[in-house]
Amino acid sequence: MLDRIVRLLEGALAAALLTGLCLLSASADAAHALNAEAPPSGPLGYYADFLQESGVRLTPDEVMTRLRRGEGATPRRPVPDFGIGARPVWLHWRIENHAAQALIRRLSMDTPWVDDLDVYVIQAGTVQAHWQTGDARPQRQRPIAGLGFAFDLHLEPGRTDVLMRAATADPMVLPTSLQAIETAGTAHRWTHYSHGFVYGYLLALIAYNLLLYTGLRKRSHLLYAVYLAAFILMNLGYTGHGYAWLWPDYPGVQRYVILISMVLFGVAGLQFAARFLDLARHAPALRNAVHLLCVAAMLAVGAAAAAGQQAITAWIAFGFVVMFALVMLLLGVLAVRHSYTAARYFLAAAVAGMSGTLASSLAVWGFIPFNEWTYRAVELGMLADATLLALAIAHRFRQDQQERIRAEHLARTDPLTRLPNRRAFREQAEAIWSTALRRERDITLVMIDIDHFKQLNDRYGHQRGDEALAAVGQILLAAGRRGDVAARWGGEEFVLLLPETNETQAAALAERLRQKIALIRLRAGDTEISLSASFGVAQRRGEASLDALIDNADRLLYRAKQLGRDRVVANSSEPAQPLVGPTA
Repeated sequence: MLDRIVRLLEGALAAALLTGLCLLSASADAAHALNAEAPPSGPLGYYADFLQESGVRLTPDEVMTRLRRGEGATPRRPVPDFGIGARPVWLHWRIENHAAQALIRRLSMDTPWVDDLDVYVIQAGTVQAHWQTGDARPQRQRPIAGLGFAFDLHLEPGRTDVLMRAATADPMVLPTSLQAIETAGTAHRWTHYSHGFVYGYLLALIAYNLLLYTGLRKRSHLLYAVYLAAFILMNLGYTGHGYAWLWPDYPGVQRYVILISMVLFGVAGLQFAARFLDLARHAPALRNAVHLLCVAAMLAVGAAAAAGQQAITAWIAFGFVVMFALVMLLLGVLAVRHSYTAARYFLAAAVAGMSGTLASSLAVWGFIPFNEWTYRAVELGMLADATLLALAIAHRFRQDQQERIRAEHLARTDPLTRLPNRRAFREQAEAIWSTALRRERDITLVMIDIDHFKQLNDRYGHQRGDEALAAVGQILLAAGRRGDVAARWGGEEFVLLLPETNETQAAALAERLRQKIALIRLRAGDTEISLSASFGVAQRRGEASLDALIDNADRLLYRAKQLGRDRVVANSSEPAQPLVGPTA
């Protein structure tokens, strides 16, 4: 009795297990089918079976027969990818239309670089529709004009099988989707808008840098514009915009333009980086290595394309782009370590560009999952890269301007006294002189000479002489009013131009300066050195030129020295008595 109960339980358990397996199989089969009324919002990879040809082209009947025998496999990712130079691939979907009427759904394949693409719609064992398209055929032969490939499927109630055969020497990445016509249209409009923003932003940066190059003739601006233009060309190629708009009747161009433009993009980026970082001056050996890498890449991709080796061209292009991203990162790190101008901006731009370029390249190559974000990561990275490099160029421009201003300031400034030199005095004084003549205003010029300066140098050395010049310069800088121009005229001579000032006022100022100079004390060991200076003060009284006024003031200065030095002599003044005793 107990044995009979055990056998009954074993039978019931086996029946339950068999029923469960049947239900699970039916559920899995139902889940594998696409629902035409509510198609999935994402890619269709997990809903597909695929076969790869082994050399002989298969027919749709042979593919369906093999799939029924269980020879197919399910892709390991939502977007199937098979690498560069893969054998032709067949994808199969089973679509169930549970509605009472026919439905129209759009099957899209968003990579525009597939050379040959065949789509078969099979209902009740009969091919109801067949499309042949791909990059190897002119754009106008596509069923629906657009960036990728799209096919409107007429789905009758019941089951429909869809077969897609893809063949290309480029990376085999097959992002497919099934959508209602309205939904597909909205998605494509969003794609167009986003690309329009990218192109508009980059074209604005190109125009800006070309204008800068036209005005400044700095090659870094030109190379940056070329770098951005190369990216736009590459983007036009791999998104399909170029084939749709620029070369729709030239499939041969489309077959190689993506790969060649990838290399051009990398070469332009490296040339810009080498120029921007001034590698020719900072690291000539590295500059030569970068140049050699660019030349080798151009020759290699050109030779492969000329020989019609599309798969080899693809390997070269993708390999070089990955290398380009890594070299840009290396250059950024070296620039920061050596404190090049705008190096941190460049490094941040290199990281952004490298991340986007590597993500898109590896996704298309099949090393990481392909989706909307990884596919368009290069665009996001390039927008960040372009923005940061624009900031780097702006920072470099500001640095150059500041250096130019500093250089001009040094060229017009006496480094010892920090007063304007004779050239700068001329530039400022001519405008003041012209204004005084035009408005018939008072203007007076004072010439100043340190007494016995040669003896000071000979006896105590040039260092003490430099200290004397610097001390007098500080007094003149501190005493000047706004609008006055004080300068070192040369040697131990100084000049002071006083607009809106008559001779009496200028002589009083000169006397105050003379007294301050007389208070200067320098040390030479245990010896204390005092200074004195002579002044010649000349107000304009009919002189036709500034040089004539300078000559007059110089004559009065000479007169002050003749009278014993350490005094102020003006046109209308009596020789003044010195206020201090003999100087050292």
